[in-house]
This record gives sequence, C-alpha cells and structure tokens, in this order.
Amino acid sequence: MLRAIFVAKRYLGAFIFFSGVLVGSAGVAVAQTVLTLENPSEGIVIEMGMEDLLAMPQVTVNTANDFVDDVSEFSGPLARDVVSMLGDDIKMARFYAINGYSIEIPVSDFRDYDVIFALSIDGKLFSLRDKGPVWLIYPMTDNPELQDRVYNDRLIWLLTRVTAL
Repeated sequence: MLRAIFVAKRYLGAFIFFSGVLVGSAGVAVAQTVLTLENPSEGIVIEMGMEDLLAMPQVTVNTANDFVDDVSEFSGPLARDVVSMLGDDIKMARFYAINGYSIEIPVSDFRDYDVIFALSIDGKLFSLRDKGPVWLIYPMTDNPELQDRVYNDRLIWLLTRVTAL
C-alpha cells in the first residue's frame, strides 16, 4: 500500500514508502499510521506503520529512567536514523504525543547519544496502555550526564508525530 510520496530538495526524485495494511470493513486495505514525520519547509510528510519501524535496523538500550522500576531492555530504531528522513540540516524538532504532550528536542542529542524510538521493552512490544506504540528513550544509565530533568522530560511516550522546526 502506498503510504506517502514526497519530493525532497536534497534528493533528485520522489521516494515512495510502503507499509503493512489493515483491511477495513468494506474489504479495502487501510494503512495504519503509527508515526508521522513532517518537515514543512521541505514539503515532506512521511507516515510510518509499525512494520516500517520494525523493518529499520533495531538497537537495544539497557537503561533505567524515572518511569521504570529497574534497568530495562528497550529496542527500536535509532532516533538519528528516523529523524534523518526529514533532512540533514535539521537543528530542532518538536515531538508530539497522543495525550497532547509535546516537547522541542535538539537533533544534536541523536548524534551525541544512541537515543532510540523504542518499540518494545524487555522483548514485548508497547501497547497504548503501556507508553506505546513508540517511546523516545535515552541511554541514561550509561551516560550520567543524561540523568537530569532536562533529558527526563524528553522521554516522550505515546509518540505519534515529529515535526522539523
């Protein structure tokens, strides 16, 4: 199923993203978007399904944070890989959650640390009841400088949209 078509100035041509599909009540295939990436200045909109995110190289981060009881194993694609789809010159992005929370995050965080778009914890995919389907996770245990309220506030769960600023 065709998910999104965009023309990026940094590339010559159009890119097409495909995803898994769901079948709607009329028997017509309906795509399920989990995460939307936007760069308004470049005219880029990418709608990603869970299959798209799982198809990316997965990274495991073993870390604790203020929202889990102990060190947990989080897995998902690197944030730098996901956000790079919006362009190379992005300095800042706004992250939006389903529950209305949003926060601006400097993209340099993703170059400096192995931040991931976590899709699972301890081998189990997140559900909406369990901070999912996507939770932005910083490797806090391995990087004491990240054990700060500034970074704790960036651990946005129920992540649904990222917009380049």
